[in-house]
Amino acid sequence: MMNLHDFLDWAFARHLNPLSWYIRPIFLMIICIFAYKRSWKGMVTTFFLMTSSMVWFPPPQTIDPRMQAVLEYEKMLLQDPLSATLTIFVGVIFVVLACLAFWKHSLKMGLVILNAMLIGKVVFGLIFTGENGWAPIGNTLFGLIIVNGIAVYLLYRKRKPETIKA
Repeated sequence: MMNLHDFLDWAFARHLNPLSWYIRPIFLMIICIFAYKRSWKGMVTTFFLMTSSMVWFPPPQTIDPRMQAVLEYEKMLLQDPLSATLTIFVGVIFVVLACLAFWKHSLKMGLVILNAMLIGKVVFGLIFTGENGWAPIGNTLFGLIIVNGIAVYLLYRKRKPETIKA
């Protein structure tokens, strides 16, 4: 029978797969869309999918040693009860603030919060893991492109005057 330690090792091995890093910004946008539509069911379902997505993919055959160092630091943070609580709290607060902004239909504030969240993760990595903190820049840029691209499109659509059809 698998104990908690074995389960966490199993989950962490799958979290090392880059696909699990690239899928989360997509879920982040989906949860914000559900917040904008004021759908609690959509938000809760997407939050569950977003948090569970780190174990959907098989362990990678190889991994960038810099990314391994960043993820090992995250693992170390989650092993200490105080730092784990603080880390999870900060992550949840950012998601709640983003959802709140979109719930109130504040696209600009939501965009500021999402950008701060994505950039903050890299800054945090650089502060605590040195040069290794640059390792997740690819998925961060992917997230920034998705977040800002969709937001710019929505802002453009919101400001675009209706065309009159004859």
